[in-house]
Amino acid sequence: MRRIRFFAWCLGMLALTAEGRAEDFVPAAPVPPPAATSDAASPSPTVEPVATPQDQKALEGEFAAALARDKHEPEPAPSAAPRPGAALSLLDLSFDLLGAGGGSSASEHEQQSLEAGGHDPKLRGFTIQNVELTFAGVVDPYLRGDANIVLQINPLGESTIELEEAYLTTLDLPFNLQVKAGQFFGAFGRLNATHPHTWDFVDAPVVNSRLLGGDGFRNPGAQLSWLTPLPFFTELTASVHNSQGETAASFRSTPGDVVAGRTLIDRSVRSMGDLVYLVRLRTSFDLGDEVTLVPGLSALFGPNATGLDTHSEIYGADLYMKWKPLRNDQGWPFVAWQSEGIYRRYQAAAVFDKVGLADTRKTLDDWGVYSQLVWGFARPWNFGVRYDYARGEHDAFTLAGVGYDSASDPLRDQRHRISGVLTYYPSEFSKIRLQYNFDHAQFLSAHDAHSIYAQAEILFGAHGAHKF
Repeated sequence: MRRIRFFAWCLGMLALTAEGRAEDFVPAAPVPPPAATSDAASPSPTVEPVATPQDQKALEGEFAAALARDKHEPEPAPSAAPRPGAALSLLDLSFDLLGAGGGSSASEHEQQSLEAGGHDPKLRGFTIQNVELTFAGVVDPYLRGDANIVLQINPLGESTIELEEAYLTTLDLPFNLQVKAGQFFGAFGRLNATHPHTWDFVDAPVVNSRLLGGDGFRNPGAQLSWLTPLPFFTELTASVHNSQGETAASFRSTPGDVVAGRTLIDRSVRSMGDLVYLVRLRTSFDLGDEVTLVPGLSALFGPNATGLDTHSEIYGADLYMKWKPLRNDQGWPFVAWQSEGIYRRYQAAAVFDKVGLADTRKTLDDWGVYSQLVWGFARPWNFGVRYDYARGEHDAFTLAGVGYDSASDPLRDQRHRISGVLTYYPSEFSKIRLQYNFDHAQFLSAHDAHSIYAQAEILFGAHGAHKF
């Protein structure tokens, strides 16, 4: 009976949470950096500010009160007033459905390479891009948990399910430290750590899907973040991850896959050097009362499986700037500019055929950039444009009578893309989007392709504000 009452109480909490805690879907104004003197929005740090003893007692009191309801015990009076935003939620549950319809002048086979992201529309017709079930909540006053289970329908019409993220995050470490552990997106750049329903465009930028993989870089691991005591917001993040699987595309990846004309071998973990290491630095500045600038630097290091001693290095620089007037209509109007550049040094092992050496060992330099501008011109409408460029260092050889040329490799050729998008938000729980892409790619038989996609999203349940 106690379990039934507790389950009923959880459902009640979930209903109240969905009704009362749904944040405005507009990019909200997070907590400003410590030294901010204006009201301009600044990005909230990933690392939670250190709680005072009074805050900690208040949170412990809330947790004890939640458990007392099931036991019909009197609720203990909180020892201190809770800090803003510290309301305890034992479980938030949401369900998000994202889908698109459209097509391209490229053939359907070419379209699957043209749209290389794991959640990109890959077919003429309709694509279920992302069906996401999210669980999030406080475990106790010291930990919170998050999990995202994703379902998709692949180009063959088969339903797939994956545990996209599942991790714990600390809430009360000293010295402005925070630890995250489990399966999660690596904190590389701005876009990699975000989910498709938060993107400003229907598809992922070309350089992200090329160098970080179709599903982005995410693997089991542990992360340590430090909010520095500098007078302006500065956060340093370091993490270590497994290096295998399709979510580690530039590293050990999956045996049998082909990268730069090399078939990946089954390379095992022999030491700590066979894991992937990530470091990131980001900061934030207010340029007056209405403009915020957020620059960042990222790096990834780890082994790749073209040989037993080959490695990959990926470096990234990102910049985000947002203008929003002090007098606005629920966040409109605004202008947001976001850019990322990513560069990869990929050690490719020598290739041998039956006759002898087909291609020597070399380090391949691949890189790319995207830049996008989104204008919220009138509530609830956004208009955006994005430019993508990516290319790989030229490499060509013949192996067993079959030629490889990077100019015809969809993951290493020279690419240009120009995109325009118009988005309408009927409410904070839905959106409708129309996007046009012009692609110029060497691997395409016609070299140029025109694509158009319509996208729709619906969301049930509790959700936080979209990332600043």
